[in-house]
Amino acid sequence: MGLNHNKAGDWVNGASVSGYRKKTKTQLLKAIDECTSLSQLFALIQLEGIVIQMHSQSGASNLTPRTLSPGEIIQKKDTPLERLKSEVRKAVAEGK
Repeated sequence: MGLNHNKAGDWVNGASVSGYRKKTKTQLLKAIDECTSLSQLFALIQLEGIVIQMHSQSGASNLTPRTLSPGEIIQKKDTPLERLKSEVRKAVAEGK
């Protein structure tokens, strides 16, 4: 009702977030560091249009994967969120 589009879903494909302003590189790097969850980081990636390249797994190069102990994970901040934040920071530094 009130939407006049030729195809169902057209309004979704062309939708944009109103009121959102893209961040500068400095603001974006700070926002990445401040993310406390994967969902926050994914939302930021989507809103900013950040493109992240896939990397091959260690098994592809026949290297034995190293399993970190819980203490090493905490000490090195080697969590999935921190690893993804690192990749997003690299993408921003290289591409934006």
